[in-house]
Amino acid sequence: MLTLSNGISLSRLATNSSDSVYLRRLIISVACWGAVMLSEASVVLLSDASEGHILPITHYLAWATFNCYVLALLTPAIYGLGLRYPVTGVHWAQSLIPHATACFAWLCAQAAGRGIAGWLYTRHHELSASGLVLAGEWMERYSKLAFIAYWLIVFLAGLAHLRDEVRQRALRQAQLETRLASAELEKLRMQIQPHFLFNTLQAAITLVQEDPPAAEDVLLRLSGLLRISLDQMDETDIPLARELEFLDLYIGIQKRRFGERLGLEIQADPAALGMRVPPLILQPLVENAIRHGIGKHKGDDRISILAREQDGGLQVEIWNSNSVVDDVTDRLFSRGVGLRNTKARLEHVYGPAASLLFRPLAGGGAVAVIFVPARWKPNPAPHWAPDVTVGT
Repeated sequence: MLTLSNGISLSRLATNSSDSVYLRRLIISVACWGAVMLSEASVVLLSDASEGHILPITHYLAWATFNCYVLALLTPAIYGLGLRYPVTGVHWAQSLIPHATACFAWLCAQAAGRGIAGWLYTRHHELSASGLVLAGEWMERYSKLAFIAYWLIVFLAGLAHLRDEVRQRALRQAQLETRLASAELEKLRMQIQPHFLFNTLQAAITLVQEDPPAAEDVLLRLSGLLRISLDQMDETDIPLARELEFLDLYIGIQKRRFGERLGLEIQADPAALGMRVPPLILQPLVENAIRHGIGKHKGDDRISILAREQDGGLQVEIWNSNSVVDDVTDRLFSRGVGLRNTKARLEHVYGPAASLLFRPLAGGGAVAVIFVPARWKPNPAPHWAPDVTVGT
């Protein structure tokens, strides 16, 4: 027998759970049938009062109880039978035979219970009456009501069964959508990483003959990027400080390619460094700024990254002075893997709560603004932090 660590058997837990369910149903059943008993006792009492002969109140309550008490005790079992053989599903016809049998037993049980209880009661309080006569009297007067009550209980159980099926179906659908979303996110990440590595290796190859020490530095930084990528392979989100560490290594590689023409500035609020973002979410934006800025235009360029808490979330702005926004934001996402996948990842993870947009700057250049809802997780302080200017 399977047991838990505290020694309680799983079978005992299941039994206790079943007992509590039955007890809860029994309480509801007694309350509902109790209302029926009181109603019947009141009707008979008023009828006798109109004719001028009133018996003791206990007499009315006793006979009303005899007419329903077995039904009250059996209702939880009938409800459970209705859950097991629902009459509201696709296979409702197959449930009719067991319910027809149970309904007949339900009527006979109540008739027998009324006959026995009534016979015992009349022996002490009234003229003695035959139990068979009392049982027959109940069948004649109350069997139709009990028959309707049986099928009403079964129908309610069927509705509860349908409700549970809908909930289970919705749960399975949500789980399936979650698995599909996770698979789609993993696919997007796997697309970004080879794309990024290919571009970085191209930069290293360009420097091999022109500047071997610079090429060696690029490859060392690339190994650091690969280490970070492997460390965060199974992570769905990482602290912003870790993402900025990755960007620091990446921009270091690009500075080897463009030399003093490319500058970098990072400003982050202290609280923002602990907020979490999807891995590699900022790198495609920085790469896009470099490629469409200093990569296409002469002169110097400066990449400025600003991170701060904003409207209950994290806002990161990536500025550069040499880019040109030559199209609307929506059409920009159709160009290349990096931007398209970045937008898709934000939609998968955060839905409409996240945003990404581009806009030109009045004095020249462009800015990309990304906003994600706030997420914090307890984690140790980073062993290394990028060279950032911490905002106040």
